[in-house]
Amino acid sequence: MKKLLKDINTLDGSLLIRSPNWLGDAVMSLPAIKSFKELVGSASLLIATPQKLSFLWTLCPFVDEILEMTNSKNIFENVRKLRKKKDIQMAVLFTRSFRTALECKLAGIPSVVGYGRTDQSIFLDKRIVIPKSKEPWHQAKTYLFFSQALGAKADLSLPPLQLPNHWRKTSSPLIVSVCPGAEYGPAKRWFPSHFAWVCRKLKEKYGCHIQILGGEKDRLPCEQLKKELPEAENLSGKTTLAVFFEKIFSSHLLLCNDSGAMHVGSLLQTPTVAIFGSTDPQKTAPIGGHCRIIYEKVDCSPCFLRKCPIDFKCMQAVEPRKVFEACDQLLSNQRKSYTSE
Repeated sequence: MKKLLKDINTLDGSLLIRSPNWLGDAVMSLPAIKSFKELVGSASLLIATPQKLSFLWTLCPFVDEILEMTNSKNIFENVRKLRKKKDIQMAVLFTRSFRTALECKLAGIPSVVGYGRTDQSIFLDKRIVIPKSKEPWHQAKTYLFFSQALGAKADLSLPPLQLPNHWRKTSSPLIVSVCPGAEYGPAKRWFPSHFAWVCRKLKEKYGCHIQILGGEKDRLPCEQLKKELPEAENLSGKTTLAVFFEKIFSSHLLLCNDSGAMHVGSLLQTPTVAIFGSTDPQKTAPIGGHCRIIYEKVDCSPCFLRKCPIDFKCMQAVEPRKVFEACDQLLSNQRKSYTSE
């Protein structure tokens, strides 16, 4: 450990961080990655990331270079990309996979740090073992534990971003973005009919524009919501990640499940109402604030399953009226702030 601490404080090359593969996890890793940059100072910080997430890292002024990784079966595509960066002295893996550790080793990176007690451990020079706790351990804290283990200061706050100058939030009409999907699985998705009921009530009161957002894998719940809410604009599967971010930034309210969209809303400081069912807010709630969590803890929640094997009790317990009241309060505050300007 002492040697690693010395190495990271005196890097004469670059530090590589392999980012998480999920959008929400990537956002939750931002405090840790910012702390790594503070630790290495003038040394370059490189992010190796799935191509689908690369836009996120373009917003981060503390990231010096982005390497887009492929999910091709041929791992040597990624190995070749890493080998071209001959000055990488250390790699920190926020993924747990055997493959990402093997890629770094085959690329000849001198020091590889990752999760202990996983399949990748055999390829690691330093194994970070997350301490067991009786209390829920937030995912952002897990990533931050890596940087702390290597000497960085603990700071769970989201870092400031460099946003495009052309992004705007208009005063009228009020825009509500709805993300009914959750890539992890249907157990995290509230009912499209309930989303539609809330949106109709908001439109009746505020005359707001409703837009449905989601990725390619969210098309089904988004199309189901569109059928329930024909007046909404359905943009699911039609936007790049950059446009997805811009749409959420320009919204006055985001209504979603526990998903990547929820973390983007928090990151961009868009008022957000997020619905939890099979997962635990104490582990994956947004870390940046600006979010109201709706969660009814039933006896089988959290189960962390992709599909509910019984009666979807956790989502059945979330009443549309309660969700509407949370949205109503946030949207009312937004309208007041714009009319007072």
